[in-house]
Amino acid sequence: MRLTFTIAAAFAAVIACQGSVSPPPETPPNFKALDWISEETDPVARLTVQPATCLIAPEDPAVQRGELLFTSPLLLGGQAAKAGLSCASCHLNGRGNPDFVFSGISGAPGTADITSGLFSKMRADQVFNPVPIPDLAAPEGQRLVSRSADGALEAFLSAQITEEFAGAAPARSVIEDLAAYIRSLDAATCDANAEQAQTWQDEMKRLRVGAAYLDTERVEDASAYRLAMRAALGRLYERYPASKFGGLSQELVSIGRALSQADRLDMLDERLDTLERGLRHGEPQSFYNREHLARSLP
Repeated sequence: MRLTFTIAAAFAAVIACQGSVSPPPETPPNFKALDWISEETDPVARLTVQPATCLIAPEDPAVQRGELLFTSPLLLGGQAAKAGLSCASCHLNGRGNPDFVFSGISGAPGTADITSGLFSKMRADQVFNPVPIPDLAAPEGQRLVSRSADGALEAFLSAQITEEFAGAAPARSVIEDLAAYIRSLDAATCDANAEQAQTWQDEMKRLRVGAAYLDTERVEDASAYRLAMRAALGRLYERYPASKFGGLSQELVSIGRALSQADRLDMLDERLDTLERGLRHGEPQSFYNREHLARSLP
């Protein structure tokens, strides 16, 4: 496993260098998602496909906000955030991850020791006992905690963040949205063995969801949503490198920098419209293009 900067740290480094006019020379791409895969995993497949979406209520705004948060590395806090791990790192698209390998946490691919002291001392049992990562849409994943008992899932998620990962206690809105997303995961709603493409539209949808949230009055703690949006921008930045997409990359950084401000963003929807046009236009030469990606990986 390679340890690299987190998305947030990488963004900070890029922002600090915005005085430079010339784009950096092209270098082999570096994708955070490849930091925790087994040696047998095809990196192109890992970056281009994902398990099928299995949601009961995919258009529910709370479910969509929960999915945005689920992909945010900084939600968990502590060492997990520093490593760049999000909930979705182990549970791709809310499902499982048979290729996941994290040194000191995993045994066989697709396993994790949830009582390791690496991320938090609170649940450490001093025993290396990795277990299979469950598919949260499958029956075994649904049985981890009651999704129907009042408040049970919310309490479980709060404890996961504060105890298993030593993160800060999240705002109530964050837990409610995460719970809405997880309650909506159900393999009965789809072909559980199917796969679907990873696309820039996935990230764009998350940004739109976050922007809609920031435009409401329900913002008792918007920072988690802003950080999740910055993570989405960071993943787009990986796929549209500055060496080829100078102006587009600068706009990704600029929006990320604006999201770090406490006040509301001006013209965010319009900026996302412009960003979307650029992403669509540049897609054939981006690392969302499977052939281009395959040629560029070392």
